Amino acid sequence: MSPGVFNFSRLDPIEDSFFRISRWILGLLQCWPLDRLNRITKIKLVLHLTILLTAALGEIRSSWLLRKSLLEAIDALSPGVTKLVTWIKLVCFLIYRKDLELILNSLLEHCKTDTKDSRKNYLIRKISYFNNMCCSVLYINAITTSVSFGFKPIVVWAYQYFVNEKRNTWVDLPYKAALPYEDMTEMNKPMYSFMYCFLAYSGLVTTFAVSGTDGTFLCFCMYISVAYQCLQEDFKSTFRVHAANDPKRSKILYNDLSALIRRQQKIIEIFNSFNRVYTFMIFIHFVSASILLALLSINLLLASGVFKTIYLLYVLGITNHLFACCFGAESVNKNCLKLSEVVYFCDWYNCDRKVKKLILFALVKLQKGSPMKAPFFSPSLQLFASIIQTTISYFTILQTVL
Repeated sequence: MSPGVFNFSRLDPIEDSFFRISRWILGLLQCWPLDRLNRITKIKLVLHLTILLTAALGEIRSSWLLRKSLLEAIDALSPGVTKLVTWIKLVCFLIYRKDLELILNSLLEHCKTDTKDSRKNYLIRKISYFNNMCCSVLYINAITTSVSFGFKPIVVWAYQYFVNEKRNTWVDLPYKAALPYEDMTEMNKPMYSFMYCFLAYSGLVTTFAVSGTDGTFLCFCMYISVAYQCLQEDFKSTFRVHAANDPKRSKILYNDLSALIRRQQKIIEIFNSFNRVYTFMIFIHFVSASILLALLSINLLLASGVFKTIYLLYVLGITNHLFACCFGAESVNKNCLKLSEVVYFCDWYNCDRKVKKLILFALVKLQKGSPMKAPFFSPSLQLFASIIQTTISYFTILQTVL
């Protein structure tokens, strides 16, 4: 994609705006399901996964070695957990690459069909613009956090060197990682330079992977949501065009409604396929985010100065990603239930028996909603509020104790 990837607007055709930001981000990591994998891209992908996993294990190992110092241990553990979870998400994208390719192509074709109508085209372009804006925010938030971690050691060293005049202070690494030594101060200058670049790059890979995978989830949910909105318009216009109590047009009405219900079934099939692919990723994302919010609450209380600002950015990033996932899942379920209301309040009761049975079939499917399912919970705004409320409660208790 061209450097003007962020120069998007509501006038962009669906082919350009479809998952625009997520496609660009994951394309840089060679993980976008619709891109071809050749020998070079496979090598790059393996390299990114190796860097990410090595950094994650090194940081988790460092947290264990620093367990006697609570602040330093958590400082090492939090980024390590994020990188490990991100690595798992990328591996899941590879495992389900073919499934995601089929799902995304089916969704794109469905959206192209809807754009033929001016009203539905407006809705889709509006959602595409919204998706790209949200993905841009997720990316900027993630890259800001990564850059802050990368420059943190330099800022601390400059402060110690010029303000406190401590000439022999150790310039720390962007992340606390026991690679390859338990005591990283034993490294010589070439090894230190390599490790600094290695860890900083692992942070950038994490940034792209997290914002790309979570952005894909949000975009998919919003496109399914707008597909339900387009179906609402279709049902309204169908009953408006064909008089429900006109026997001569009953067959035409039945055929049009049958076509709409087939499209409804297609949307449900796409949604269920995507839910199956993302089930485990949703689970580990919410579990890890809950743990990280608890750990970072301790960091925020114990840290001072520039460190507190960095952890605040970290918390903001985790919160934004959680909200994006919950908002997307809530939008799908909300518009599915809204479609059932639209169908119910149409003049189907004046139709013949065949049409009534067809509407009844549609209502049975729609009234169940389309909740995004994961083990033990379903993402929703209510779940997001519960997580934030619990985090604030823990933060208040820790503030009293510490």
